[in-house]
Formats: sequence, C-alpha cells, structure tokens
Amino acid sequence: MATSMARASDDVARDPTAGVRRRIAAVGLVLGPSLFTAGELLHHQTEALPLLAAGTSLLGLYLWIAGILGLVHLLRPDADVFGLVGGATALLGIVAVSNIMLVQLVLAILEREVGAYPEAVEQVFRRVLGVSYLFGPTLPAGLFLLACGLLRTRAFPAWITLALLLGALTFPAGRVGGLPWLLHLTDLVLTFGSAALGWELWRRPELWARGKAPVASLPAPPRSSG
Repeated sequence: MATSMARASDDVARDPTAGVRRRIAAVGLVLGPSLFTAGELLHHQTEALPLLAAGTSLLGLYLWIAGILGLVHLLRPDADVFGLVGGATALLGIVAVSNIMLVQLVLAILEREVGAYPEAVEQVFRRVLGVSYLFGPTLPAGLFLLACGLLRTRAFPAWITLALLLGALTFPAGRVGGLPWLLHLTDLVLTFGSAALGWELWRRPELWARGKAPVASLPAPPRSSG
C-alpha cells in the first residue's frame, strides 16, 4: 500500500492534472447512472414533465461518458482489449440510448402540443427509433466487457465489480419485460455498482496510477561513422 501511495504521489508530481481527471471520472461514475435512473423514475411517475425527465436522463448519460473513459484508463495496460472494446461499445450504446430518448421526447411533445399530426411524420420517427433500438444493447454489453476487465485486473473489491457486472447483465431485462418496477430495479443495481466504483476511485488515488502504461525506453540513435 505504501508503495502504491508513493507511486501515486510521484505521478501527481509529474502530471498535476492527474488528480483532476481522476475526480472527473469518479464523479461521472457516481452521478451519471444516478441521474439516468432518476430521469427514468420521473418518466414513469409523471408524464406531465417529459422535458425534465428526459433532460435528467440525458445529463446522466453524458456525465457517464467521463466515468466510462476513466474505466478505460484504469484497464491499461493489463486489460487493454477489454478497455478499448468495452469503452467503445458502451459509448456507442450511450449515443443510441440518447437518440431513443430524444425521439421519444419529440413524439411526446408533438402528441401533447399538436395533438394530430401527419402519419408520415410518425413513421419517420419510428424508423429512427428502430435503428436506435438495434444499437441500444451495446451500452450494457460495453459495461459488461469493462466489468470483465476490472475482474481481471482485481483493482477493485470483487463485490463492487460483480455488482456492475450484474447490473450490465440485467439492464436489458428491465426494458424487454415492459414492467416499470423491473426496469427501476435493474437500473438501481447498475447504479449501485457504478457509484461504488466511483467512490473507490475518488478515495484511492493509487488506482489511477495503475492505469499508466509503462514507457519503453527508445534505443539510442546509431553513431555516424564519419
């Protein structure tokens, strides 16, 4: 532990912004899924505030990006493949879920403010939704890969990583069944796992230091014979 703390201090001395990046990633892991879940709760509890519900969830998704990028950093160099593939897959999922929420918000506003609108308009939005739904599962798939990489590195307590893994596995089930209580339950499991990771990252600076890949020494240039 003392060695890890000393290494973390050395890294901070060489890179003063490392602590800032670590805290931003930690905040993203905590607030991102928390706000996303809060927006989902608002959406199912009251239909009178679609803008507030969608805005809260979208803000959570965008903050979550910082946390996901932080996990990619933490998986260097021991689990680079899990980090790069999982991070890219999760970010694709965030884009898809954002599109789904935006299209649903537009349809809700049109129905409430306009009432009747041409069927062709709805068909266009439904097609966009269909494409976005195809890529929606990439969010939990990416989080699953990131969790597998964290299990491999053993950087966090196993129960925290397993909570993220369970949340990623159950995330789609809450949306397929059409049961709001199941959706909220799976959201809470994923939020708990991600927030626990964020808290650990906030209070343990040495975790960020382990994400620094070793720098290979370059060979000396050959001497000229002249």
